[in-house]
Amino acid sequence: MTAAEAGALSPSDATDELYETGVHHLFESPILCFLKNVYGGLLFGFAGLFSLIIATGSHGLEDSNPVPFGTDLARVALTQRDRYTGYPMWLAMTALQRQGEPIYYIRCLLISWVGNLLGALSSSFFFSYLTNALAEEPYKSGVVMQVNSDIVESPWHVIFLKSIGCGYLVTLAMFFGTQNHDGISKALGLHIPFFMSITARLPHTVEYMYLSTIGMMLGAPLSVVGFLWKCMLPISLGNALGGAVFVGAFNWYVFMYAENKDKAKDQWANGVDDRELTA
Repeated sequence: MTAAEAGALSPSDATDELYETGVHHLFESPILCFLKNVYGGLLFGFAGLFSLIIATGSHGLEDSNPVPFGTDLARVALTQRDRYTGYPMWLAMTALQRQGEPIYYIRCLLISWVGNLLGALSSSFFFSYLTNALAEEPYKSGVVMQVNSDIVESPWHVIFLKSIGCGYLVTLAMFFGTQNHDGISKALGLHIPFFMSITARLPHTVEYMYLSTIGMMLGAPLSVVGFLWKCMLPISLGNALGGAVFVGAFNWYVFMYAENKDKAKDQWANGVDDRELTA
């Protein structure tokens, strides 16, 4: 069954749509970009609170609880709020098409990252810490234990490599979401790869903006320097590399560059044939 028969865009058409989205974000108003990413960070924060309450308070779900974060990725997409992990994919495609100046790329990535951080931090401080939502046991110790296990005790290179996998799966989910325009299919397409990522405990930038900051507030042995160096740097770089290379650059090469090159060859060959027949 083809994508069209299933009611979805073809990979080539979905890639074109992703590229157009990238161009839109590249030249988007900085204020609008910032506000949309703050809102995206807030949504992920509330999903994180829900996920932590279920995982730390329910025996047997401590190791993996992918549903809340996965459904929140769908909500972020359906409400057109943004998150940092999508930008490397979009901007890799626009860069390969030689769109815009370097300053636009730096601005997009920086504003997106800071906006997501502010949204996630607001969610962790105002709606999780000040409300004492995770202050009681077993929630508090569960959160501290997860931050200690995932960040404090994990080597830098392990966090980085796992983050590459997350970047790939999350942007693949966005690609699937782009292929499907109806709400149910889009939600399923977004959820399945992200479900795989969370089940494998692959760290997502915005997810760990929330998890690490609420963990620090609850007493996890992670300093501000450790948060930036051991958590945010490897996860942000890994997510960016995974999305930019394995989805953005790959799809651009296969469905835009190589496909257009093949079409040009076919047109040239057909033109030669027509001239030979005319002669």
